[in-house]
Amino acid sequence: MTTFGKSISFLLAGMLVIVPAFSQSEEDLDKAMKIVGKTMGELRKANEAKDAAALKAGGQTLVDQFTIAAKFWASHKMADATEMNGKTIAAAKALAAGTGEFAAVGATCKGCHDLYREKLADGSYKLKMSH
Repeated sequence: MTTFGKSISFLLAGMLVIVPAFSQSEEDLDKAMKIVGKTMGELRKANEAKDAAALKAGGQTLVDQFTIAAKFWASHKMADATEMNGKTIAAAKALAAGTGEFAAVGATCKGCHDLYREKLADGSYKLKMSH
């Protein structure tokens, strides 16, 4: 086998490992959203303090976490959640670049939560997959 052939075989083998990682679990989504919640609290304080560096760093954290969420919504073919999530990623990218506003980042949170998050009697939340 040529070096090129070996490279292709290795590349294809690597792709087989990567593909299952695309389907995110509810646990992955829950973990990402908990980080988002914590980060939003930190961003509120950074916004009040006009701390540009903290706003940029928090924006990047949100981009990372909403990218995980995007994989979850896409793997479950939830078009409306995917669309809302995409708008949030765009707003978080702008914040991370220093060109966005904190308020724009959370603008889609309520809509998605209203559709996909159910508050339980103990105060915790559960994912609703249908609405």
